[in-house]
Amino acid sequence: MSKALNEERHHAQDHDIVPVSLDMNEKDNELMHTEHTLQTAEEIRRTMSKGGQVQMKSRYDELGIWAAVKQNRYITGVAMAAAFAASLEGYQINLNGGIVSNKGFIKLMPRDSEGAILGKYVSAWGGIQSTGQTLGQVFLQYATDKLGRKAAMYILWVFLVASIIAESLVKNWSTWLIAKLFSGIGVGMLQATLPVYLAEISPSQLRGFLINAYTFWFCVGQLMAGIALNELKARNPLDFKTAIYTQWAMIGVMGIIFILLPESPWWLVGKGRLDQASRILNRYHGHIEGYNASEEVGVMTATIEAEKVLAAKENQEGPFAVFQGTNLLRLIIASWPKIIQQFVGLSVFNSYSTYFFQLAGNKNPFLVTVILGCVQLLSMIITACLSDSIGRRPLTVYPYGVTTLSVLALGIIGCFDYASKTLGSLLIVFCCIATFTTTSASAIGYAYAAEIPTVRLRARTAGFGLALSNCVATMFSFTTPLMLNGSAHWNVKTGFFFAGTGSIATVVGWFILPEVARRSPAEIDEMFEKRISLRKFKGYKTEVEMVAEENRAIREGR
Repeated sequence: MSKALNEERHHAQDHDIVPVSLDMNEKDNELMHTEHTLQTAEEIRRTMSKGGQVQMKSRYDELGIWAAVKQNRYITGVAMAAAFAASLEGYQINLNGGIVSNKGFIKLMPRDSEGAILGKYVSAWGGIQSTGQTLGQVFLQYATDKLGRKAAMYILWVFLVASIIAESLVKNWSTWLIAKLFSGIGVGMLQATLPVYLAEISPSQLRGFLINAYTFWFCVGQLMAGIALNELKARNPLDFKTAIYTQWAMIGVMGIIFILLPESPWWLVGKGRLDQASRILNRYHGHIEGYNASEEVGVMTATIEAEKVLAAKENQEGPFAVFQGTNLLRLIIASWPKIIQQFVGLSVFNSYSTYFFQLAGNKNPFLVTVILGCVQLLSMIITACLSDSIGRRPLTVYPYGVTTLSVLALGIIGCFDYASKTLGSLLIVFCCIATFTTTSASAIGYAYAAEIPTVRLRARTAGFGLALSNCVATMFSFTTPLMLNGSAHWNVKTGFFFAGTGSIATVVGWFILPEVARRSPAEIDEMFEKRISLRKFKGYKTEVEMVAEENRAIREGR
């Protein structure tokens, strides 16, 4: 062992970081490599109490991104299937924003003198959906932690079914309000569950790619809603229920996928069900030459046990642990990218895009929605391919900066005749730019929500973090329609407001968002425990990483 490495290990013990899979010879206090892999929590606690070190980083984390894609093709297929559920979320959200401009839907609702639905009702629907999302994200986490990720999927599926039933029976504004409450709860549960699940089944170097698959399918769903409403407008302008009925096919496929998905190995290990975790790992990774499921289970067990040791030491246990010490900082970081998303004006050019363009005088607002949907898909393809190589931080901060400039441009256009052909086209261009950049940064927000928390508190932190962002979304869901078409009558000038709030939120993000791409959970824990500057996470050499390299050298006989 090198002198520097021994010094790092002494430092690790001072901080309760226990990085490697080595056994301690107590007689001469030397570390010796063996083929034995620690699995049980009791063995690991015993080794840790003696100053021994246990593996906390998978040997497969060293693979390159494309090599990892080839090696993990089965689990990649599972992740893509799971992410498909987001297509219904995107469909529902875009349906909510686009259906308010359908003539048949408008006939059922209270209208203003110009024939548009009164802003206060549009506001109420958007607000109740965001409120429902917050409720779903806050309360489902308890089932997610206690019963498992699959049980959480079954629960959210029931709420989504209830929302489609209510939508199918809509007769007036109050029925639609109930539908949006159920929809919001189901969508909120989905947002708090799927990114966490994807993070837990994905290899470290593919986490960004596979978590972004969630937003990819979300964008597909949004595009499908825009196309459906646009086609209905062309064939039968009064028909809107056909678009609602098409959701039954998606919810049926989603239910089948949920039944077939494996449980999260990380959750099983946290509950002490090591044999089940090992069987799942073997099922999807057993084809890899030399793969040792027991070793991977040992990595998970060691990471969770080290977190428990630190939590007990710092008195960060119990139901409020997520709000204590560094856990609170991690909660803020986990929520901030999605909070920025609201402050840069997502509700203007996404949630209420059709309504916005209708008020702006565009003669075919549905077509614009379809264009924006295509822009989102392009953004997601690029983001998914770059998130693990370029990293989380640059794909969050810089795109949000561009979005802020884009909504500022919208506000400036609002000072002129934006209903003219030239300025109307320019309006669409800047909305496309804002949509492209915000889609990219917002997708990375789910990665932050799933990766930043400790493994023990992942579901709780992600749930509360997304709920915090939805509190902001609820506020803007109520107020944005009123800004556009309420007593304020800001209309396109609303861009000035979001340019201001977006600038402040993005600057805060520059200072607090760390780089965690391709880091193991134990490495992230170590950097937070050591209070490493958030902007210096990238390139920091962790003790977990250093000893893993030494352990690999021993295995290879170097």
